[in-house]
Amino acid sequence: MNGHSLIITNGIIHTLNPQMPSAQTIVVRDGRISAIGGKELVDEARDVSQVIDLDGACAVPGFIDTHVHFTITGLGLMAIDVSGVGDLAEVLRRIERYAAALPADGLVLCSGFQPELNPDKRFPSPEEMDRASEGRPVYVMDRSGHWSAVNEAALALLPVNENTEGIGRDAEGAFTGVLTGQANLAAFDNLWKVFKAQVGTREAFERAAKLAVEGGITTVHALDDLEDVEAMLALQDELPVRLVPYTQSHDVAAVRRLGLRQIGGCGQVALDGDFGPRTAALLEPYAGEPPTHGTLYFSDDDVKAYVEQAHAAGMQVALHTVGSAAIEQLLQAYENALANYPRRDHRHRIEHFELPAPGQAERARQLGVLLALQPAFNYFWPHDGEYPQLVGEERAGRVDPIRSVLDAGVEVAFGSDSPVTPMQPVLWMHAAVNHSNPRERIDAATALKLCSAAGARFAFEEADKGTLEAGKLADITILDRDPLQVPASEIKDVHVLKTIVGGRVVYDRR
Repeated sequence: MNGHSLIITNGIIHTLNPQMPSAQTIVVRDGRISAIGGKELVDEARDVSQVIDLDGACAVPGFIDTHVHFTITGLGLMAIDVSGVGDLAEVLRRIERYAAALPADGLVLCSGFQPELNPDKRFPSPEEMDRASEGRPVYVMDRSGHWSAVNEAALALLPVNENTEGIGRDAEGAFTGVLTGQANLAAFDNLWKVFKAQVGTREAFERAAKLAVEGGITTVHALDDLEDVEAMLALQDELPVRLVPYTQSHDVAAVRRLGLRQIGGCGQVALDGDFGPRTAALLEPYAGEPPTHGTLYFSDDDVKAYVEQAHAAGMQVALHTVGSAAIEQLLQAYENALANYPRRDHRHRIEHFELPAPGQAERARQLGVLLALQPAFNYFWPHDGEYPQLVGEERAGRVDPIRSVLDAGVEVAFGSDSPVTPMQPVLWMHAAVNHSNPRERIDAATALKLCSAAGARFAFEEADKGTLEAGKLADITILDRDPLQVPASEIKDVHVLKTIVGGRVVYDRR
């Protein structure tokens, strides 16, 4: 991704380098920062091919998104997006319009659905989906991806039977269309593949990459399935954003053969689900439902074996754990692997860490485990919204921690979990600074670091990324205002003006 030479000057430059926190000018040659400092560099580098006059705008290290489902983010842009739509009739109208352009067996995929927004708090029924699609298979995925609804035509495409856990049925045994647990995992794994074959992988990658750079993101940690990672590696040099694959596979040897260091993620390797369908695995039961603790998708022995195999192979492991029981399962697996194969700088990760039990953050710190958090979860689902009814007031106050885990000494970096929340780091900053729980708020300077420098460390890339220093890659984001100076309530309104990757402008808003 080498670019031509350029100078960036005449504005605010936050380097995130403690030895030089701010600068006035950046000189870029051959894709890397060749010099950074005062305005005198402008006169010393008159031979550059491009000058970017910030005109008072703000340059920061390129944002790093530590948790993106890259393939389905792109595929979702070619599906029906119903994020924020609370009118079920409107959802069905969109299904009808989309289905009309498909062949008789074409899959209708509807993403971003939020059942909590409609008055009945429900998914469309199989019969409603049938009428809207004229019998075509329909897959309606909740925004979290952890529960969904299908009609009979879509159910027939899945490798499930009447004994599969999570197929919704009413009191009379009739199919409701709602899928949770293993049935939902089967739908997620299989129906996205059907849709991918229908619309194409390359365009999905291109659309996801475009969305990333529009948000000022220069590196994406792509949590994707093995076949998608293989396709991604073949195309990565043609995309405007840098990719670090975290392969969602239990096949450690196959991932190693690709020459990759990272493994894990969500999907088929997730340890639990989410709160909406009550599949987030908790040590204590859900409020009002004493028998319900959620769902652990794998046994303790299976998780320990997988983590130990990857760890022993020198890999970095990152796994989806939302609830305290899943967090406990993964912490024990890390403890076991490190006891059997001691390794100092492993940088294993926990993805989400949404409702930890007391003491789990401290254990993560002792183990050297990193926490990949998604602060926009709190923006869209504040701790004082549905959570008190789900887990009670006390535990609701522990949902989506930020300040408390930093205070415990744990390393944290931010990401989106796209398509669950947007690839918009300024929104993550806003959410972290304005957390619905005042005890979990952080300052804007810390939030900026967690959107860039911290993400570089999470993938062992701090020598090349995360701060603006001579010798590092020229991955730079230019914002219309300084996010460290605007009022806290306005951080989300800061706009990305330019995104520069390897000294090349890959997005320009103007």
